[in-house]
Amino acid sequence: MAPATSAPLPALGAPGVYLAPDAAGRPPLPVRMDVCAFVGVAPRGPAWERADGPAVDRARSVAVPVQSWQEYEEVFGGYAGPGLLPHAVAAFFAQGGSRAYIVRIVPREPVPTQDAQVPPARAVLTFASGVTDGNGAALRLQARNEGRWGALLTATLTFGVVAMPVPGLDGRTLVLTPGTTVTAGSLLRLRPRGGTDELRLVTGVMRRPARAGTGWELLAALDAPVTGPLERAEEVTAVLDVVDGDPGRARSERFTDLGLTSGHPRWLGAALSTGSRLVEPMPSTEAVLPADSRLAPALATVTTCGTDRYVFLTPEDFFGAPLADPEAPPGGLDALRDLPDCATVVVPDLYAPAEPPAAESVSTPATLAGADFAPCVPVPGSGPTRRPPTDLPGLRCDPLDRGERAVVVALQQRVVAFAERENMVALLDVPPGLRPRDVLSWRSAFDSSYAAAYHGWPRVPDPRVNRLVTVAPAPYAAGTLAAAEHARGTPFGPAQAPLAGVVDVAEGPGRRTGSGPADPEALGTLHRAGINVCVLGRSGARITAARTLARDPASGQLTARRTVSYLERTLEQQLAWAAFEPNDALLRDRVRVAVEHLLLDLFAAGAFAGGSPADSFFVRVPAAGTAAGTATGGADLLCEIGVAPGTPLEFLVVRVLRMDDGTLRTEGGR
Repeated sequence: MAPATSAPLPALGAPGVYLAPDAAGRPPLPVRMDVCAFVGVAPRGPAWERADGPAVDRARSVAVPVQSWQEYEEVFGGYAGPGLLPHAVAAFFAQGGSRAYIVRIVPREPVPTQDAQVPPARAVLTFASGVTDGNGAALRLQARNEGRWGALLTATLTFGVVAMPVPGLDGRTLVLTPGTTVTAGSLLRLRPRGGTDELRLVTGVMRRPARAGTGWELLAALDAPVTGPLERAEEVTAVLDVVDGDPGRARSERFTDLGLTSGHPRWLGAALSTGSRLVEPMPSTEAVLPADSRLAPALATVTTCGTDRYVFLTPEDFFGAPLADPEAPPGGLDALRDLPDCATVVVPDLYAPAEPPAAESVSTPATLAGADFAPCVPVPGSGPTRRPPTDLPGLRCDPLDRGERAVVVALQQRVVAFAERENMVALLDVPPGLRPRDVLSWRSAFDSSYAAAYHGWPRVPDPRVNRLVTVAPAPYAAGTLAAAEHARGTPFGPAQAPLAGVVDVAEGPGRRTGSGPADPEALGTLHRAGINVCVLGRSGARITAARTLARDPASGQLTARRTVSYLERTLEQQLAWAAFEPNDALLRDRVRVAVEHLLLDLFAAGAFAGGSPADSFFVRVPAAGTAAGTATGGADLLCEIGVAPGTPLEFLVVRVLRMDDGTLRTEGGR
């Protein structure tokens, strides 16, 4: 590796210590290609978060990064709810994924506006007594986001005091002793001589020339006068404890040293808005004022229950505004725009199959056989049971119906179009239950290297009950993709990696019957069509290949697509400095060298097909005065890059030979 280029030293004058500038040209961190976004339905999690906009101040959808299944469970509620999102995220992390973005989908109507800023379907907590909201009404909090989960919330507000040096009194102004610190918005408890405690708000802090001596004295203006000289002064702060009584996963939060008015630096409302996952203040709350100077604790319980609005979800909720509006807050997939490290996207709840597959028991069959030899009389089992109908009626779509399958295709095409715009790869699930010819018909609707399809829905144990459930295959591909990225880098695909947790494949040519796949010929047909199949073998379930849905064979490998995307993202990051450099020959040389260094690193990692750098890539930066340099479509500098991505082996032929001496020998070939 070449040494870092040192910046010029400062001019040296008198003897002494001089600080050298930072070394120039430090390479930025490499871009990540292992991060996947999941967009789906969850019972809780960020939605309608505050955003900047001229008419709407709430963003319906928010991309939340999580690093593990436990973190997802903490924020989004685990396996609760009717969607496939939790199964998808669990599969991703089980296969080796380490970072994901989660976008919770909620109905887009009604839209909270500045005139009605309270988002819908949230639980509301009310403090029965002991505290008001500054307008004389009982203080209320609302659950951070919509859903029935908020019905289990409780909150307790307690007050504390910190003694301060007794200040002087000048009407409605306190003359603070030197060293005393009080901020505007503070609540004080003051006791006049021979009187009772009184609560006063500090409306402002100022200074004036000291009346005695030199210097300045600090003044604190009060919202109301205090009768008589003071014998005691205390600053009042609050502690808020919030508890979520979820029996599956209890959560709690504590906020300390809180200010009680909106002008305080530690204003309770601001602390909750930026730091709480459970509650936030009502928009009308301007202060939190104790009922009296005794500062008794206050308890809040739920007075309005939140609701789950699953029945109102429609496919349009997965997408942003119909018209591109850069000022509009993001919704659906648009929450993923401009994420620097998101490389793949999976939408497991884009539609809900009309009839979910039956759930099969995984318990040990009962029997009446005893310790003595006798005929075995098995106890009749209940057999497979049908899962209850999904409560996502607005997303229900039967892919076995030709018309409804066309709706599914149209929705998936919109996901692919989004992935193309954002330089991501959309991992699609082939709709379940399709016959082989219908699978090929479905595949013919796509032609993009920014999409990959997976057929054969895995069956996994449901952690909530002793049953097998059928889940989508794309999240397993996303997890193996991330694991391969960590282990070997972008140029190497994830195909044939074992799928952790999969015990069966529900359908397709990858479902095992007897000693092999159900239909090896169909498996080959789908492979040639660019469909990656989940296959159950003796050593577990695996995904056969890593191909895209591009019809051009040159763009058919997922590793090639990801390598080019890695190049684009890395160059966009590493060449950002060139935008403000003089447009001269030196700039062109620096750009060419930077690009060549990146390509040489990829060549050394085995990303290209050629046996030498010259056979693997080229970099051309035409001079400004040449014909090639001026035909740049309005650009001042043109850099042409050509690469030959490596092609996976995919097929390995093994011959077993029996030698004359009776030994066996294997020979492999491509």
